[in-house]
Amino acid sequence: MNEGVLLLFLQRLFPEWSITKGDDGAWRVSGHVRVSVSSIDGAMELLAVVEPEAERRVRRFFSG
Repeated sequence: MNEGVLLLFLQRLFPEWSITKGDDGAWRVSGHVRVSVSSIDGAMELLAVVEPEAERRVRRFFSG
């Protein structure tokens, strides 16, 4: 999955979070925490840790 599609996916699954990619290439995730990470993988790992419902949301999305 390319980064643009993954960004849209994450924004849809986690609407209460601001997930963006800056002109400098850093990914920014803001919600009840605010961090910058160097990759979309890092953003996904962060959401998995700080968002208790992350796994359930992903499973529900793909199960239809």
